[in-house]
Amino acid sequence: MSKGRALALSAGIVTIATLSGRIFGFAREMVIANKFGASAETDAFIVAFTIPNIIYSLVVMGALSASFIPVFSGLLANDDEEEAWRLAHTILNLLLIAFGLIVAALMVFAPQVVLLVSPGFGSSGEQLALASSLLRIMAPALVFLGISGLMAGTLNSYNHFATPSLVALVQNVIMVAAIIFLAKRMGIYAAAIGFLAASLCQVLIQLPALLKRRLPYRAVLDLRSERAKSVAKLFLPVLAALAAGQSNLIVDKWFASFLETGSISYLNYAFKVGSLPLNTLVAAIAIVLFPTLSRQAATRDMEALRDTISLGVRIIAMVAVPASVGLFVLSKPIVGLLFEHGAFGPTATVATATALAAYSFGLVAMGLNMLLIRSFYALHDGVTPLKASLVFIVLLIALDIVLVRPFAHVGLALGYTIAVSVMALVMLGALRKRLQGLDEAKLLVSFAKTSLAAVVMGVGAWFTASYLGATLAGGTKLAELTVVGVAIGVGALLYLGVLVLARAEEITIIRRLISGKISGKQVAADNA
Repeated sequence: MSKGRALALSAGIVTIATLSGRIFGFAREMVIANKFGASAETDAFIVAFTIPNIIYSLVVMGALSASFIPVFSGLLANDDEEEAWRLAHTILNLLLIAFGLIVAALMVFAPQVVLLVSPGFGSSGEQLALASSLLRIMAPALVFLGISGLMAGTLNSYNHFATPSLVALVQNVIMVAAIIFLAKRMGIYAAAIGFLAASLCQVLIQLPALLKRRLPYRAVLDLRSERAKSVAKLFLPVLAALAAGQSNLIVDKWFASFLETGSISYLNYAFKVGSLPLNTLVAAIAIVLFPTLSRQAATRDMEALRDTISLGVRIIAMVAVPASVGLFVLSKPIVGLLFEHGAFGPTATVATATALAAYSFGLVAMGLNMLLIRSFYALHDGVTPLKASLVFIVLLIALDIVLVRPFAHVGLALGYTIAVSVMALVMLGALRKRLQGLDEAKLLVSFAKTSLAAVVMGVGAWFTASYLGATLAGGTKLAELTVVGVAIGVGALLYLGVLVLARAEEITIIRRLISGKISGKQVAADNA
């Protein structure tokens, strides 16, 4: 199998597994919305759930993966597997110690941590107590998540993507089952217990694949090795950059905690819907390309690196631009279909849909950031993303202060969209300067074709949804599913049709990669 086809197949496997995980993630959100609505209980759970997840995302999936994979992949590329695994065991042991201490701190100081994230909870003793109890249940999951994340990074370095891509699916299936079977007896605590159990299962499903590649665990902590120092040198700036870049998860909840009850839930549901195309197709592209980018950077093949990034930007735009238009046009019917049942009423639907419309404008920037950040990390540059992230957080706070009063929770979504777009522009400009160009002419032509196709798609989807909405008026879920499904189908056909008529090069490249008619090197040559 050619290298190009192998990458395309890997991206396809990751996409399918990730999409399945996201579908069950939505099932989880739908079950929570049905059982508890946009209530004080739901707000408390979201805040408690966010705390261990953001620590995991920043430290493991973000900073550690970004600093560990380039070094680990570089060692494998240079046939030094023994040193690579000594590094992996060192990082694992350090992670266990650090996360053990963090878990202990979270359990002891749970109320104080909750108030840092959502100070508005201080006016409600019951909500603060509930969020603190939920946090204490979920905090130990950090240890399992840390091990799972390191396993995933190691397997990805071996170009094994299938098993790590299943962890989200396993987590969400277990959480959905826990809520369905335990919520009546345990209330919102069922979701917290499900999360803890699911985190352990993430480790168990990856263990067999990892053991095939190496002997079991070794108690080594070689912090003085040059490889460990290389990881540490990149880790801190990456962590700082990601902390700033993901600060919206804390900043928006901080402001929203002072708004009406349910505002945190509105933003959470809207962001989850908006993130679906990014966390499936776009994330798959970025995840699969990262080890390739790391190897190209390690071997100083800058021309191939530049071509890979340029193609990645164009393909991501080809996915994110229509997703942005589609979610804006169909925000209300999509939210109504997914969440409006049980305790989640029409008022919550409108509030969530308006937030989704505001978030939709930032999808292109969010998708590009996934690739741009990894591109800098492949170059062992954590400083540039840090600077861009600092611009993001300063701008986000300023915009939230200005927009929250006139627009409430929608203002927070708009502030995020503007700030993340500026961050993407800053990084794109810096990367263009670093690589002495990114084939700007080809990028502009591709973006123009993609935008034209997306506009045609949006108009077609809007007219289809409007017509069917009036024709099938009745409020049943089948009618809502028909409206959304047909509108998306019509829009997708129009989008692809315009791209084919416009002879979009990316369509041809993807088709040839999948068919195996060209290799990864030929793609680079075709795009040079």
